Amino acid sequence: VDNFSAFEAMIGTFHPDLVILDVRMPDGDGFEAAQRVLAKHPHLKLMFLSMHDDPKFLKRAADIGALGYISKRARADELMNAVRTALRGEKFVGAGAPRSGNGRVEPRLTERQIQVLRLISQGCSAKEIANRLNISVRTAEFHRAAIMNRLKLHSTALMTRYALEHGLI
Repeated sequence: VDNFSAFEAMIGTFHPDLVILDVRMPDGDGFEAAQRVLAKHPHLKLMFLSMHDDPKFLKRAADIGALGYISKRARADELMNAVRTALRGEKFVGAGAPRSGNGRVEPRLTERQIQVLRLISQGCSAKEIANRLNISVRTAEFHRAAIMNRLKLHSTALMTRYALEHGLI
């Protein structure tokens, strides 16, 4: 849609599984549009696709309750991953999203990966993680491998240090 009124009407008519908004809309602010729609439809899944890479935009999107923020410059496979993640109700921030204060792009984890990382940092085994998160042991092990791969970490100690340094525990 090309304006907020049409956007609001579309939500009420079509009840989409996921809404993807830009930060800037022709007739206003995408953040305001998101806030207004989420106030009326609090269970709506919403994410932003934007060319803006200011960290303030990412923070504002997260504060509003958006499940994702991804750059328009993202690869198609990354965009599809973001959409699938948001549809599962998990948060996603793409590699092309706003950068940290040191200028580096911080690798982002899904909400489930963050849960697994926290439990690993508490010394939980794959079996304990599986029991706590109601997933299979194999899935817990898969998440552990995905976290290590994404963060380029090679031990439980390094994973724990990462979690500590990033305020996850």
